[in-house]
Amino acid sequence: MTAALAPFLRDAGWQDAAQTPLAGDASARRYLRLARGADSAILMQAPVASMADRDSLAAFLRIGAHLAALDLSAPQIIAADPALGFILLEDFGDATLARLLRDAPAHAQAAYLVASDVTEALAQAALPDPIARPDPKAQASMIALTLDFLPKGHGLAALEPMLATALATHADGPPVLALRDYHADNLIWLPDRQGAARIGLLDFQDAVALPLGYDLASLVDDPRRDIPADWRAALIARFAASHGLTQDQASARIATLSLLRNLRILGIFHRLAGQGGKPHYRAYLPRTGALIDRAVADPALAAMRPAVAALRALTASWAEGAAA
Repeated sequence: MTAALAPFLRDAGWQDAAQTPLAGDASARRYLRLARGADSAILMQAPVASMADRDSLAAFLRIGAHLAALDLSAPQIIAADPALGFILLEDFGDATLARLLRDAPAHAQAAYLVASDVTEALAQAALPDPIARPDPKAQASMIALTLDFLPKGHGLAALEPMLATALATHADGPPVLALRDYHADNLIWLPDRQGAARIGLLDFQDAVALPLGYDLASLVDDPRRDIPADWRAALIARFAASHGLTQDQASARIATLSLLRNLRILGIFHRLAGQGGKPHYRAYLPRTGALIDRAVADPALAAMRPAVAALRALTASWAEGAAA
């Protein structure tokens, strides 16, 4: 315990709570579960060394307040000292959708349906202000995290502009709030609540305004795990019906957004497995590649296949830990 943490917990009334470390995520944040009798809370300890760190923490608090105002289940803030990077949060428990998918698939299917309801609630709500609103060119530039690991040439120069064109063509329309890290590890099943509030939301500080369907693509094309193909198809069909899209239009939109997301994630996981000292992320690279292949197999993205195939060939060794 740092010297600054003790007075923070004392002022919050949690100084005598038992502390249990929780598994971290891809970030530098650390988490403790505090237990005090029948009550529990989550202590998030976030880095504040840089302006980017402080901006991320401020965004967590701002986006969380926005979600709560929409009657969605962002964790309540029990106490916070943003200058020190300490936030004491409501404890949603451990019933992640990932755990349900593994241990109780019958319940998981209902939970995934409600998770898609959350994306619909965000699509219908006004955007918070301020919020970044990248255009298709800026969205496509997100894959630079992967391209920067690769040698020049091999047809890769065309990938970003082609992706920007695909986004403008197949994922157009007004942007909506995208939480971005919208996957089963960050979603908690809260069956005692009502409606979309039955999904507890975590890790939303990187939210930006992105095309409709981005978070649904994140949910159904998760590089950490497979979901049943019929669930995926049903969620996309439901999305199409909700927004007056044909099945082909919805499939093209989700494929384009999934391609954007997973081309970016490929580089993130490669960096985490190597430079980040988290080798377990290497195990996700084959599935990430498979999701990229499935996305580009959509007829709407046929023109991108040669460039994507070149990238896939250059990154094939990453899963074995070899240098690209």
